[in-house]
Amino acid sequence: MMTSLDLDPTCEELVSGANEAFARGDLSAARDHLNAALQLAPDNGELALTLGHIKLNAGEWAAALADYTTAARLIPKMAAAHSSRALALQLLGQPKEAEPAAVRALLLNPKDTVAMKVLVRMHLNDQNPQAARKFGRKILTIDPADQDAAGMLAQCRAAQPAFPGNFHNGQPAAVAAANGSAAERALTPPASDKLQTLERLLGDYAARTQSWRALGAEHLLQQFTTGQSPEPISIQRQPPVAPNGPDGFPIPPVNLTMGYGAGDRNHYLATGRRSYEILSGLLAAQGISLERGDWMLDWGCAAGRAVRNFVAEASRGCRVWGCDVHAPSVAWAGNYLSPPFKFFNSSTLPHLPFPENRFKFIYGLSVFTHLLVMRDLWLLELQRVLSHDGCLILTIHDENTWGWFRQRGMPAWMPSELRQLPELPGECVEVRGNSWEYCYTFFHSDYIRRVWGQYFKVAQIIPCADSYQAAVILRKS
Repeated sequence: MMTSLDLDPTCEELVSGANEAFARGDLSAARDHLNAALQLAPDNGELALTLGHIKLNAGEWAAALADYTTAARLIPKMAAAHSSRALALQLLGQPKEAEPAAVRALLLNPKDTVAMKVLVRMHLNDQNPQAARKFGRKILTIDPADQDAAGMLAQCRAAQPAFPGNFHNGQPAAVAAANGSAAERALTPPASDKLQTLERLLGDYAARTQSWRALGAEHLLQQFTTGQSPEPISIQRQPPVAPNGPDGFPIPPVNLTMGYGAGDRNHYLATGRRSYEILSGLLAAQGISLERGDWMLDWGCAAGRAVRNFVAEASRGCRVWGCDVHAPSVAWAGNYLSPPFKFFNSSTLPHLPFPENRFKFIYGLSVFTHLLVMRDLWLLELQRVLSHDGCLILTIHDENTWGWFRQRGMPAWMPSELRQLPELPGECVEVRGNSWEYCYTFFHSDYIRRVWGQYFKVAQIIPCADSYQAAVILRKS
């Protein structure tokens, strides 16, 4: 049932009539009522969104896309508008346009399962089960009972081609009805019974020991990185030639941009350049320059968004390294950004394969913002490989970040019990999700000086140095 909207009386009557028509299954009448209401309130994005749902239910995907596009323009901060638009684009066979719309929805609401399902279906159609599996698993962490996600994961395991059918999406009932007839859902196989073997890991000590041993060392080691493919056979071929961006280097695919740029690759490059300029300024303020023979490390580089800008330093003879736990991102960076830069796939365990005092400069952008465990061990490891005259810069969420969010709107991932608090409620606040991208941390500057000060000299904490994140500048004690 559609909800009533806060409109003038004439529009209320039309919306009420649309609700009544929808309740009795008369979608044509419901659409007529909503069309009339939208003419009276052309700037009401929720009306456009609801009208799009009705048209999608009727199979009028192009018409639904037009309404969803209007809704996304009128209410740009509503994730549902963008994910619904992505769905319509995907159904119309326009995956290149659907992908950035889905990515934008997830930036607004990381738990938008409609956007995730669009990406799962797109990756299945592209015969990329690894990427599809990533989003399918995220859906099941949000709703373990989601049968569509379980079915699509089964398709990933079986490496079956994707069927063009729809799926349920958590929108109003009209959209659910449009997005998964019984015949279409029958094409999706059920989840594998092998998943039930995981129950053994919850048994007594002996049962758990036997289960972990059966998994094997190779499978256990894979858990310390992300993005590894589970297929029994992997064939890596020479990477295809990719066109260069304005900076002279290729631009990674959207699924490796970690949300930066919201699907706009030029914006992605601009954010990396901005980070480089901020880091360069902070480094210069510490009296540090990178010259021949020096080493630097981007700790958590992803696909090289920021490190790709250290061209001048590399040309002077500085050895520029990047690492990340996300294997596909590092593989892409190694294929397309080396030389002049070097990359390796690090693990979640606090270890870097370098001798003591190796790096003059290390930075980690938005890494500690997601790190829940072994933070002290990582700080000690970073301290070990930092040279005596070196500098470590880490960005964090601090008390000023909280104030920034309060002024501009709390992010969608903020739990409801924290959203109305006027100040950071403690020295260290952890929002604990099921995977790293759903985990968030806040550190008060007093906590940084007291706890991190055990391992480093806290030279400076600069609030909102890179957008809403603070920069912590650390030197060896």
